[in-house]
Amino acid sequence: MWYNTAVMKKTTIPFAALAAFASILAGCSPSDGTEELALGQKAYEAHDLKKAEKLFADCVRLSPGNADAMLYLARVKLDAGEIEEAKSWASKAEAVAGGDVDVKLVAAQVAWHAKDYDRSAELFRSVADDAGLAPELRAQGWAGVGIVEMAKERHHLARIAFLRAIRLDRRSASAWYHLGLVYRDAFGYYEAALEQFEIFVRLEASASTRVQKALRATIPSLKEQIAREAANRPGVSRRDSAASAAALAKAEAAWRKGNLRNARDAYAEALKADSLSYPAALGLARAWAKTDSTKAGQTRAFENYKVACTLRPGAISTFLATGELAARLGYHAQAAEIFSRAVAASPTSTQAIDGLIRALQRTGGHKADAAAYQRYRESLAAKRN
Repeated sequence: MWYNTAVMKKTTIPFAALAAFASILAGCSPSDGTEELALGQKAYEAHDLKKAEKLFADCVRLSPGNADAMLYLARVKLDAGEIEEAKSWASKAEAVAGGDVDVKLVAAQVAWHAKDYDRSAELFRSVADDAGLAPELRAQGWAGVGIVEMAKERHHLARIAFLRAIRLDRRSASAWYHLGLVYRDAFGYYEAALEQFEIFVRLEASASTRVQKALRATIPSLKEQIAREAANRPGVSRRDSAASAAALAKAEAAWRKGNLRNARDAYAEALKADSLSYPAALGLARAWAKTDSTKAGQTRAFENYKVACTLRPGAISTFLATGELAARLGYHAQAAEIFSRAVAASPTSTQAIDGLIRALQRTGGHKADAAAYQRYRESLAAKRN
């Protein structure tokens, strides 16, 4: 299943104790479907869908108002690919207990599979926005909203939803996993995607198919992609680390003495000797910014800042400085991309979020995204909201 398997996964109770706790588990006595419900759950967890379906159907026959059995039947039908039957059982459960959080989550999942994305989003959001629910349940709602937004290819909105899910529940494996997908497939932020997938495999059950795929294919592929991009940067084959280190030392000494133009030349020499030197790229960017206030000089600074960002994707302060310079130069689309990467590096950085909001407001077609980031920014001020 695409969604968190915790939904509708009830606590397992020893069979001998079922009779004593039957009214709590299913709201019915042992003679009206309790035993069938318990055995059906065990069959479902063992992936015996035919047996589970029969037992849940027997429970509904014995106890026509049993919403738990109806929801399990919806899930059985969903797992079997029988979407219309799943919709029917989900609707019956909603008619009996439409306000129940499990009913909403399963009905939302069914609607997603039926490609009724508006209905799915509405149900998931009703859970996400319910301040009376436990944070873990609200996180499931936000993760669901994010998955719907992914299906609608609204990538910024999907990212925001997953970030809100993680803020509520840092153990939300589904949110981490799908955020990784968004960063890899929609944004092309491979380092950020790798981080999300690595967190996911630490949280999810190690035997799950999704974890095994992440470990065997997704994570190795991302590492190869990152290494390949680094190897293809200009000048990599001619790297001279010793010469770069010597030039870097000369540059830093000149900078301390206030000889900024000499420092700029030395930083340029250091970067030429080693195109992967983050300190050289950052130093050269700062030197151009300090020594040439013309549009051409500031543009040179910006180009070197971008190189520094590429060399160290987690350096939030560098991204912030680069984004601010892009905005001052009027490069609003580039500023939006840079601040977006800054948010990937530090999701709770209000400076990064504010910069992204401003940049999106100044580029065409992103007003809805800017408004969504503003709401996310406001949520950071509230405890686990």
